[in-house]
Formats: sequence, C-alpha cells, structure tokens
Amino acid sequence: MKRSTPSSTVDIGLALCTVGFLLAPVHMNAQIDRSRPPAPGPAPTVNLGKHTSTILPNGIHVIVVEDHKLPLVSVQLRFDVPPVYQGDKMGYVDMVGELLPTGTPTRKKSDIDHMVDSLGASFFASNDGVYAGALKKNLEPLLELMADVAQHPSFPSDELEKARVRFRSSVQQRHEDPEGIAETVGRSVTFGRSHPYGEVMTDATIGKITRSAVEAYHRYYFRPEKAYLVFVGDMTEKEATSMAKKFFGKWKPARSLVATDEYDRTIVEGIGPLVPLEKATVPSGVRRVYGVDRPGAAQSVIRVSFPLNLLPKDIRAQSAAVMNTLLGGGVFNARLMQNLREKHGYTYGAYSNLEIDRFNSSFVATASVRTEVTDTAVTEILAEIERMRNEPVTQAELNLAKSFMMGSFGRSLEDPKTVARFALNTELNGLPADHYTTYLSRLEGITVEQVQEAAIAFLYPDQAIITVVGDIERCGQGLMDISRADKALVLLDEDGFPWEEKLTPVQGKAAEQVVETYVHAIGGREAIAPIRNLHIERTVVRDVDTLDENEWFGPEQYRYALKLKGTLLEEYIHDGKRVLYTDPQVSGEITDAGYEVISLRGRPVPAVAYGKAMERMEILGSTEVLGKELYKLGYRTKEGTSFSEYYDTSTGLLVRRSEDIYFNGRQWHMTTDFTDWKGVNGVLFPHTIIEQGGPTGRSVRTVARIEVNTPQDPLFFEVNIPEEPEMPVPPEMLPPSDAPIPEDK
Repeated sequence: MKRSTPSSTVDIGLALCTVGFLLAPVHMNAQIDRSRPPAPGPAPTVNLGKHTSTILPNGIHVIVVEDHKLPLVSVQLRFDVPPVYQGDKMGYVDMVGELLPTGTPTRKKSDIDHMVDSLGASFFASNDGVYAGALKKNLEPLLELMADVAQHPSFPSDELEKARVRFRSSVQQRHEDPEGIAETVGRSVTFGRSHPYGEVMTDATIGKITRSAVEAYHRYYFRPEKAYLVFVGDMTEKEATSMAKKFFGKWKPARSLVATDEYDRTIVEGIGPLVPLEKATVPSGVRRVYGVDRPGAAQSVIRVSFPLNLLPKDIRAQSAAVMNTLLGGGVFNARLMQNLREKHGYTYGAYSNLEIDRFNSSFVATASVRTEVTDTAVTEILAEIERMRNEPVTQAELNLAKSFMMGSFGRSLEDPKTVARFALNTELNGLPADHYTTYLSRLEGITVEQVQEAAIAFLYPDQAIITVVGDIERCGQGLMDISRADKALVLLDEDGFPWEEKLTPVQGKAAEQVVETYVHAIGGREAIAPIRNLHIERTVVRDVDTLDENEWFGPEQYRYALKLKGTLLEEYIHDGKRVLYTDPQVSGEITDAGYEVISLRGRPVPAVAYGKAMERMEILGSTEVLGKELYKLGYRTKEGTSFSEYYDTSTGLLVRRSEDIYFNGRQWHMTTDFTDWKGVNGVLFPHTIIEQGGPTGRSVRTVARIEVNTPQDPLFFEVNIPEEPEMPVPPEMLPPSDAPIPEDK
C-alpha cells in the first residue's frame, strides 16, 4: 500500500523575490506610512515536498522523504505507544530508552559505541523508538545495528545499575532546580499522581525498577505492527523500502504473556496490570494553590495550568494555538509579556504554552518573579486569562500573531525532517491528508471571533491549578487569598507529596522541661504570679489598615477589643465562667472548644497553665526556622484543639505558634511569630507579633503600652449574657385534653 503527497509547482521563495524585484522602483518613489504595520498579504501556497508511505507485510509503516542535496540519511524507528501508568516502578519506561543501546546478545555497549563512532554516525534511543543518522554510504551497517538494538536488546543488569545511579542523580538535580520542581510538581497536581502524565520519578521508585519490567515493556510495545520507520535524506523510495524489508521485514517478536484479572484489566507478565487512559482529565472543581517552600529564595517560579480535552484533529485546535500565541506563546507583544514585564516589571519573561496532545492536552502559563510580588503576579496572569475569554482581541494583535506563526511554519519547512514529522503526525493523530498543506490558508482565515471562542472553550481561570516554588513564608498569605479551595494553600515537597517538616529526634528531654525553661527564661513563675492585672495596648497593621488592639487580664478574667478608627470590629469578654463575643453583626456566648481557647488565651503567660490545660503535650523534635535551631512541641487540649509551638534551643524563648484554623468552611494554616522580647516588671513580653496564613491576612502587632497591676472596675469584665428562655411546647405536640392519663408501671 502506497500513498504520496503531491509536490507544489510554486517555489515560494523565488516568487517572493521576483515580486520584490519588480516593485523595487515603486518602493523607492512612493511615500510609506510607517505609523501602522502593512496589511498581511494572502497566505502563500505550502510546498511540503514529497513523501511516500508503504506498509510491510508484518505491519511496519515505512515513510520516505527524499532530499538529495547532501549525501546524508536519517532514520527513525518510532513505536505508537500510549501513556503507561508505572506506579511504584515509575521510571522503568524511561529506563527502556536508556538501556536499549547498551547491549544485544551479540554486542556489548562498547561494541555498539565503537561501531557508531567508526561510521561517523549519530545513534540514540528513547522509550518509544530508536534514531540514527549517517552518510548514505554508511547507512546499511548502521541499519543493521539499529535493527539488532531495536529487536534484540539484552538490557544488561550491570548497565541497569549504572543507569539507576544516573537517574537518582537527575532526581537530585531536579530537587535543586526551582523550574524543574515547578514543572514536575505542576504536572503532578494538574493531572493527578494516578495519571501517566502526573507521575513523579523519585529515589524510591527508581529503586524498584526491575529488569523484568523493562524487558516486558519492550516485548509488549516494541512490535512491528506498532512501528513507523521513517527515512529522510539522500534515498529513493525503492532503496528505502528495500532496506526496510532487509532489516525489519522478517521481524517476528516474541509474544508477551498476557492475562485478564477479575477487574477485566490486562495483566502483562513483568509489568502487572495495564491501566489505560480511558478519558482525558479536564478542569474540575475550584481554583487551587500549591506551594513548594524554598526558604530565602529571591524569586518565585509560578505555574498556572489546567488539563484539557483537545485533540490535534479538533477543528478548533488551530484557533486555540493562535489564542495561545496572543496570550503568551512566543511573541514579545503577547499579553502576559506586556503585562508582567513591560507594564509592571515583575519578570524578564512570562509565557504560556498550549500542549495539544492526542491523549491529554494541557495549558500552562509560567513566570519567574520577585518573591514580594508573587501573589500580585499570579493575579495578573489570571486576569489576562480572564480578559482573553471576556474581550475580543484586536485585529492588529491577531495579524501579528498570524504573521509570527506563518514565519515559524515557513522556517520549519527548511528542514526535510519537518516533512517526515508532518507525515508521522498525520498518521498518529488521524489528521486529514491535506492538514499541513492547507495550514497557512486555514491560519489566514482565523477570525477574532474564533479566537475568543477558543479562549472560552479552553481557558479556565476559575479552575486553574496554581503551583508556586519559592519562599512560601513570605508570599503564602497572598496565595491563600487567591485560592478557592477548602484548604487555602497546600504545601508539597519537591516530588509533589504532602510536605512534612523535617524533624530531628530529641533525646533525654521532655516537653514539660522545654515549657518550664521558657517560663524561666521570661522571668520565672515567681515574677509572673504577682501579676494580677495587666493591660496591653497594641497597634495592628493589616494590609492598608492600622487598627487598635487592647487586652486586659484580670485575676481570672479577660477582655479583648479590636477597633478600626474607633469602630469596634470584635470583642471578647470572659468573666471567669462564661465568654461573650460581639462584632458589628452578631453577639453571643462562646462555648466548648472556643471557650477553652479564650480561657487559655486570657492569661498573661498561657504556658504557665499548660500542665493542667493540656490533654497531651510532647516534644516532636528539633528543626531550623528563620536560621535558628528550635524545639517543636505539639499540644492537644482537653476539647481536642491542636497546635504546635517552637522554642529557641539556646534562649528558651517562644519563637512561633502554628495551628490550623477553620473559617467559613475553609482550612487556613496560621503561623504566629513572637519577637522583640522586652522586660516589664521583671517579665519578658514579645513586643512584635506577626500573624500570617489566617483568614484575615498578614498582621503585624506592635506593643504601644503595657500597664501592670492597674486595677479594673469589677463591672469591666461583666458579660451580661441573657439566659435562654424555656421553649414552649407547640400546641400540636400536646395530648388532647380528654386523653387518659397513663398508669404508672
């Protein structure tokens, strides 16, 4: 079976040169309006050259692209392999390409390397094929080597162990590269860890790669009926077909041992169950934010993404590509670049990429920005995505994008390998036979309306997955405000797993000792006990607002008030037995866990009561925070409230409190830092308290005044909570008046 594409009779370059020569006198004498770009001309005819396609009896597709300018030939043996979920052996598929050229039953790796060098050839492999190139006179021995490597790899165990070391090294390098982390973790959260595109190779999965899995993958997927053999260069169709038959025509691979389990899954010996990608992952849920913490990082790497169900053969694919070019796909005038670089100066470059894949497509926008503008940059990216959906682009923008894409397409045709790639893409993606020959004319016909339709169909700012690699300590609060998920910000490690703090076990020290050391460090129980009344006045800076905060502590009472320009925002009053809460909308009693929190908070030094108030407290280990070695203690109150505190191992002082807060159905991870400790009446108090991560945003609380043992009027702590009246029984629930009285039993 053969088919070929007709060669165009028009030489585009010659035609354009001729037209330019004939019009030269006119250009020299005419007045040129340089205030606006010239109108685009008609789309030129595409000359793709010739290619032929033949299918051998064993199923191999042979594609030939002739180019006789130089005596060179490149050959690609490509297998049509679907995405494979690798599970706990993630990385074994890549190991196939790594090990293919390392040995066959008749050749060692050194033999293969020596032969490639002696032929002056290029030769490499991947998990979906083998690639080679050489002078035409050396092609036959190179093809013989290629056939041997593709059909009879031995996958030597010693080479697998060497490759395992290289893989682990690459994982370590990825951990040190913020952009590599953003790409890996971003794909994981975009597609999900159970998706072939979302799996992450780790040190643990590399350790589980087996030779049997590599061998089974090759045996199952590297088969002639799945293969495309592509020749490009100084060869005729007859010569290429003859060589294809000689070296690959008799290929009959060994059969894989395949079974079906109770879930109707295909089980391949050596691999296990094959989990097919039955349908593409698409945007779902709400906007989510993930962070990978890089303490002290001067920049944040931002990745805004979502998966898509967009096939290459979709008639909207080209309009979507134009839309992406306008948004951030390569031209300097793209909207993301103009916004984040030119308008705001946040970054050197902001880009977007629309990856159109026949199994699962995706959209990604990326930028590296200064840490302090991370949240603002994310907001601007989302705003540009939203604007692309809501507002039509200008005709001038569209013309520029088309010109850029036409130029890129035209330059790609200078390489004969492009013709081969187009032919292969046509086969693999089920494209129309004239897909590439009509590319420019279809591109020319794309309208402003079609671009906006593509944006509406394939851009999802409200369901975006936002991944940030940077100093989350400094930029996390703003990211939480951007999130719409139940958990405002999810921290992950470099491999995309939930972040776990690295703690070093502490031997020979109990939590009670750490707390008592802290109490002693701030003055001791003897200095704290005489404090019967305390008033702390603070200034609170929150976003653009400056608020007034006051706390009053009585012998067993507590009162708290927060005001903005004299207007009360919230107030707590604890009379020793009950707690009244008031804000501009509601007022009422706080009970249960809330009462417990206020009771503990309503002490000048809450830690002095930890021994009685806590159901459990334990030392979790030591760690480093803000350049200091700290003990981390975990607490659980009798009402079930949990939080953690960090104490300086050298000074004993409290440095940080960490807790999860649930507010309006969302979870917030709030940290409170205590600094600038100063003595008042022999007791140290933190004079600067920084809160971040909570629903109210970042707050800096600074002490303005502290008064000790100034008595308060007893009525100052009165709560005046009215008793709830007894609820009357509805008449319909009462028995009828003539009903008999039940007898006692």
